[in-house]
Amino acid sequence: MFTNKFIQRFLKASQIVVLTGDTLCTEAHDILTQGNNGALNELFTIDQLKNDQQKFWENVKKIRQQLASCKPNLGHYALVDLENRYDDFTLITTSIDGLHQIAGNKNLIELRGNIRRNICQSCGKRFYHLREDDPVVPVCPACGNSARPDVLLNDETIDEQILKKAQQAAADAELFITVCLKEVHKDHQALPLIAKANGAYLVELNKEPGVLTDSMDEFVAGNPAKLLTGLVLLLEKI
Repeated sequence: MFTNKFIQRFLKASQIVVLTGDTLCTEAHDILTQGNNGALNELFTIDQLKNDQQKFWENVKKIRQQLASCKPNLGHYALVDLENRYDDFTLITTSIDGLHQIAGNKNLIELRGNIRRNICQSCGKRFYHLREDDPVVPVCPACGNSARPDVLLNDETIDEQILKKAQQAAADAELFITVCLKEVHKDHQALPLIAKANGAYLVELNKEPGVLTDSMDEFVAGNPAKLLTGLVLLLEKI
């Protein structure tokens, strides 16, 4: 399953970066991309947020209710185990389902945000939906102004500070692993290439080859959650 070279690189690396896509939990991915009448594609825009906050937030609430049944899987928990094993481990994700954070990853960079979290449009405070009787349009607990979901809307670009943090982690990486990456935005695609340009060893874990496979040093085919779990079990035996 895993080459000896990959395992040796893993054991010797002091700085490890993992970049995950949005299909590690297929149930959450389906909710966020196929359901809700295309909410993320058609309704999650700045114009919709400005022009009809009530309808916008009703759709957000519907999505959050559906996502409530989605839980971290063994792949998510394997990434937590890897983070706990290494002092310098960074997890970068393009997913907005919030499952990495729920699983327990701490050194986490969410490139596109977290649909379960809100951010105040005035003071920038981040907070979570806490009660079912909260108003449909949430207000900031710190300043009382209106909030928005802490996600990248369709007509927005990645926050510059978040992107710089991810780019720096990639540049510092000795081992860079991609998991579940399929369709890749140019900003996401640049991260493993930055790592490779700085001498990192690149490995892709995925069901089938993707757009970045040709740039990888190794490609490991299989169910990503099972591969991550198998990797942790293998490392525990060494």
